[in-house]
Amino acid sequence: MRAFAYTAFTAEGRRKSGTVIAESEIHATQMLKQKGLFVAELRGRVSLRTAAGRGTRRNRLNSDMQAVFTRQMAVLLSAGLTSEFALEAVRTGGAGPAMEGLAAHARAALLDGQSLSDALEGSGAGFPPYYTASIRAGETSGDVAEVFQKLAEHLESAGADRAQISTALIYPMFVAAVSLLVCGILMTTVAPEIVLMFQGSGREMPPLTVAMLAASNWITGNWPWLLGGGAAVVLGYVAAMRNRRARALRDAVLLRVPLVGGLIRQAAAVQYLRTLALVLTSRHAVLRAVDSAAGVLTVDRFRHEADKVAEAVRAGARLSDAVAAMSIIQPVVLQLMSVGEQSANLARMTERAAVLTENALRTERKRIAALLEPILMMVVGAGVLVIVLSVLLPIFDLQNVVTQ
Repeated sequence: MRAFAYTAFTAEGRRKSGTVIAESEIHATQMLKQKGLFVAELRGRVSLRTAAGRGTRRNRLNSDMQAVFTRQMAVLLSAGLTSEFALEAVRTGGAGPAMEGLAAHARAALLDGQSLSDALEGSGAGFPPYYTASIRAGETSGDVAEVFQKLAEHLESAGADRAQISTALIYPMFVAAVSLLVCGILMTTVAPEIVLMFQGSGREMPPLTVAMLAASNWITGNWPWLLGGGAAVVLGYVAAMRNRRARALRDAVLLRVPLVGGLIRQAAAVQYLRTLALVLTSRHAVLRAVDSAAGVLTVDRFRHEADKVAEAVRAGARLSDAVAAMSIIQPVVLQLMSVGEQSANLARMTERAAVLTENALRTERKRIAALLEPILMMVVGAGVLVIVLSVLLPIFDLQNVVTQ
C-alpha cells in the first residue's frame, strides 16, 4: 500500500486535494472516481516497502500539533476503533496538510505490515524517542489507548506551560513596540526641529539630548551594518550550537544564572521522570525505561548522568540508587521511587514523583512570569523616560530663554 497525494475536481468544478491510500496509481484513480472526483494530478509518496522508516519533512508537526494528534488518537482508540480506522479518522479530520500526511503515511505503513509505533517513528512527524517507545510498550501490553491518553496529558501540560510564559510576555512586548515607535517618531521629527532652534539661539543643548541625537545619527548611518552584524551573530550561534563543546559551554553558563539555572534543572527533571513514568506504566522493563528517559534530555551534562544511570541499572543496581547520582533529582523523588520499589508499585510512584516535580516547575514558572512582566515594564519605561527627557529638556530650556 502507498499514500498518494491528489488534486481533483468535483462534478460541479470545485477543486479538492488530499491523500488517498491505494495499491497503485490506477487503484487510487478508481477510488477517487468512486467518490465522484476527477483526478487532475496524482503524486505517489515514497513506497513503504522500499523506504521503511523514512518520513517526509512536510509531515513534521510542532509540539502543539503533536498534542492534538495524540489527543485525537487517545479518544478514537478509547472508543474502540482500531489503529487503522483511528488514523483514517484523523486523516479526514481536516486538521491540516501535515496532520493529514502523517496519518496517511502511518496508515499506509500499518497496511504494509508495520506496527503503529514503527509507523509513527518513520512518519517524519518528529515525535521524541520516549513517545514511540511508550506506544511500543503499549502494543506489547495491549494498553495502547491508555498510553495515548497519558502521552496526550503530558504533551498538553507542556504546551500549557509554554503558553503561560508566552502570554505573560505579550503585554510588555506590545508596550515596548509602541514605545519604540513613538520614540522613533520623536527622534526623527521633533528632535531635528529642536536642533535648528538651538542653533539659531546660540545656546548649547543639554548633554542628554546631545547624547541621544548622536546615538540616533549613528544608528541611522550604520543600520545596514547593524542588521548584517545581527544576522551574522544569529547564524554564528546556530552554527556553534552544532558543536558539542559549544553547547556544553552555553549550558554551563545558563545553569549558573540565578532562576534560569534552577528552571532548566527542574524542566530536565520533569522530562526525565515523565518519560520514565510513561514507559514504566506501559509495563516495559526498567532498563528500557531508563534508556528512553535518557534520550529526551537535551543538556549534555544531564544526558551523561542519565547514561550512567542506565549503566548502573544494567549492572544490577536498584533504580532509586542509580538515579540518586543525578543532580536534577530531588531527595523526595528518591524516597518515592524507593517506596515504589519496595511495594512493587514503581511505575505509580514514579508517576507521582513526576507530578510532584512538574507542579514545582509550574509554580516556579508562574513566579518567574510574575517577576518578568514588571521588570520588562520598568526597563521599557526607563528607556522611554530617557528619550522623552532628551526631547523635553531643550524645550524647557528654550522656554526659559523666551520668558527671560
